[in-house]
Amino acid sequence: MKIEWTEQGKRGWREVAAYIKRDFGRQGLSLFKQRTKDNEKYISQFPDGSAEFWRDPETNVVYRWRSVYRRSIMLYFVQDGKIFIADFWDVRTNH
Repeated sequence: MKIEWTEQGKRGWREVAAYIKRDFGRQGLSLFKQRTKDNEKYISQFPDGSAEFWRDPETNVVYRWRSVYRRSIMLYFVQDGKIFIADFWDVRTNH
């Protein structure tokens, strides 16, 4: 299944990447990037294989999450045959 990133997802990823680079260096950033790619591949093959995070009561869209790197979370949903990365954050940062 094809993956698309929302603007919020892209912004969140960049913020977490900057945090990872600052606190864990280039090696941490490289690992973070690889784990992001690995998780994209996993959810493209198994879109319903991750834990349900929240179901929108109005649209019935199910949001799911994946742990990407230590405490970094990728939030996504499936709609119209595509996977949308809706948000990305790290529980250790304030952003």
